[in-house]
Amino acid sequence: MNREKDAREWVEYAEADRLSAQNAFNVADYRDAAFHCQQAIEKLLKAAIVAQTGRRPPYAHNLWKLGQAVKGLTIPAEIADKMASINPHYIISRYPIGMRPGYTKELTAELLQKMQEVYQWLMEKLNLPSV
Repeated sequence: MNREKDAREWVEYAEADRLSAQNAFNVADYRDAAFHCQQAIEKLLKAAIVAQTGRRPPYAHNLWKLGQAVKGLTIPAEIADKMASINPHYIISRYPIGMRPGYTKELTAELLQKMQEVYQWLMEKLNLPSV
């Protein structure tokens, strides 16, 4: 089986990113922690798309667009706001373009908390295979 079409693989990688975010935070690598926060949510959404379609997910990183691609998923405003604050960190944590966020312990702790809440909400709402 093509690994990109295996929802369990996507969940496994999402969990690895969730843990990597926490590990990076613990060693004060705040920019890397922010990146992994975004990646954890992205990969959970891609797992849901794969589980629903049996096809590889789109090559996209925008959490809102990926969330819209999950059939039957209605994202409440509170979760959407958290996703919106996590979303730009795929780009700004990796490339010297746009704003410079100045990753601090406080900012990153907030991102980490939001990621954990969104992650937990998605795991409760989506029928994903466990790892």
